Amino acid sequence: MKKILSLLLILMLLPLSGCSTENASDGKIHITATLFPQYDFARQIGGDKVDVTLLLPAGQESHLYDPSPADMAKISKSDLFIYTGDMMEGWAGDIASSVGGNVKVLDVSDNIELFSHDEEEHDHAHSLDPHIWLDFDNAKKMCANIAAELILLSPENEEYFTQNLLSYTNSLTELDEEYSALFSKGQNKDLIFGGRFAVGYLTRRYNIQYKSAYDSCSANSEPSVQDVAALSDYVKENDIKVVFCEEFSDPKIAREIAASNNAEVLVLHSCHNTSQAERENGETFISIMTQNLSNIRKGLM
Repeated sequence: MKKILSLLLILMLLPLSGCSTENASDGKIHITATLFPQYDFARQIGGDKVDVTLLLPAGQESHLYDPSPADMAKISKSDLFIYTGDMMEGWAGDIASSVGGNVKVLDVSDNIELFSHDEEEHDHAHSLDPHIWLDFDNAKKMCANIAAELILLSPENEEYFTQNLLSYTNSLTELDEEYSALFSKGQNKDLIFGGRFAVGYLTRRYNIQYKSAYDSCSANSEPSVQDVAALSDYVKENDIKVVFCEEFSDPKIAREIAASNNAEVLVLHSCHNTSQAERENGETFISIMTQNLSNIRKGLM
């Protein structure tokens, strides 16, 4: 808390110029995005009219991220700051309420309702799932929110942003149809998760049957020895060949469960951030979700 307050003070003391002279001279809208989905969406919709910076360092969990003074300075020089809401980035709300008046702020989760997997068992405020982009309808709403803000910032490029939004939305629809086709004939195997469960929007959208060692995506969630043992037995008894874990995690539990049937451990990526290798390879939201689909196919074989 003390560090957040200190950073906010630094931010308030920074020049209220919004955009630097260097930024203004290139004619682009300069955007700082907290997480990978809105970073990539802004790039796809903004095209060559925008310059987008991803705030999270490569491989960094958003829940564990601690913004630095340099990050604050970066945001203060932006035209637009995009974040997802307090549930995903608890630190971003304070930043959003304290940036200078020349920096526009967009909560990209606007008009998107969060849902909970486990609110009957846990306190509702702590069980809401913030990974909204894993439902492609929500991803489309996020894109529409970004496009609307870009049009406000650069109305002369409205047609350009609108066309890019339409094209990208069509790409999301095509991917959605590929996911739907995989589950259209019913599912005869449960997907097994040996890591924290962050893909609730995905499983709910396609009515995917699953079993998980963890009851949520919370960093405080831990499986019991009994739960791990029961899931290991289930994998062996049902000849399951793939156990999933989340990105940026130690797959220790997933490997333990997989070992009961010599199963493979694969990543089911929540897309909230990317690794350095993924950035160097030019991965996008769609390419990561396409790889997720490939891994799910293996999990159903």
